[in-house]
Amino acid sequence: MATAILFGRLIDKKGPYWIALLGLLFYGVFGMAGAFMPNAAAIFIDRFFLGAATAAIMSSSVALIASFFEGEKQLKLIAVQGMSMEFGGVIFLSISGVLADVSWRSPFFIYGLGLLALLMLLIFIPKCGPASASDAAGEESGEESRRGVPVGLVLLIAFLGMLMFFTAMVSLPIYLQTELGYSPSFTGYYLAALDLVAVLAAGFMPGIVKKAGEKGCLTMAFVFYGAAFLLYSLSGSPVILWIAVFFAGMGFGFSTPLFNSLIVNKSAPEKKGINISFCTMAMFAGQFLSALLVSALTGRPLFLAAGAIALVIAVCILPVAGRYSRRKG
Repeated sequence: MATAILFGRLIDKKGPYWIALLGLLFYGVFGMAGAFMPNAAAIFIDRFFLGAATAAIMSSSVALIASFFEGEKQLKLIAVQGMSMEFGGVIFLSISGVLADVSWRSPFFIYGLGLLALLMLLIFIPKCGPASASDAAGEESGEESRRGVPVGLVLLIAFLGMLMFFTAMVSLPIYLQTELGYSPSFTGYYLAALDLVAVLAAGFMPGIVKKAGEKGCLTMAFVFYGAAFLLYSLSGSPVILWIAVFFAGMGFGFSTPLFNSLIVNKSAPEKKGINISFCTMAMFAGQFLSALLVSALTGRPLFLAAGAIALVIAVCILPVAGRYSRRKG
């Protein structure tokens, strides 16, 4: 999160291609280097640089999609990117568990896939420079999207969306195992199922946006979050839990890819990189602060509070967006 703004500025000045290249290189190198760190201090420094590489990859990948695609195609590809991130989490967390049985060093070598992705970038992705305010076609096509709700409000909703999602992800393992008595293996399968639902929901999201609009899709996402949290607060029975995981996954899949799309569409060409990096920061901040919410409340009181927050956000989205539309109209 600390380096996201730096990479955003570099994307606007040098272009997303070169930032993606450096990000993938350092991701592979510093990721695998963790297996050879001699002490905790060295591991901490190594993980800092790995986090910086992750921020570079997240920001530049969205900027690359924005450089080559527009409109509905852009939204679909950003949704696919979100699906890939979630599905990758499901697959590689499972693989890392198997590798850990071989040796504690083995899971670190999964990061070597960053170097494979770097090779694919060099072979398949055309080089592109920074966006320019003189790109008349892009400026005209994006002018209408930049009206209405400002970028700052989109960043706020992105922060709140990730706060909702990671409140569930951080609290559920404790809730399932400590309060409900489920096994660690059940918890692992349950969180994997949540990610899988999110992947499928992200695939359907562009179609929902086409029919209900961006505001409608985000409203549905927070209603889903609210429903999931309220179900968690009501009962810990398996039936309720599996219904709740469907709603939680739908909330994530309908919202997170859309945040990046909204930021891209509401940014002038020369500011897309920095605004995408702000969106990355907002989502990381939601992830970070979810731990504070979970430390303040636990169990059913936490889920009741989170459900209420999610439903209040859902109720506010349409009126607030409508007010800005009238103001700018």
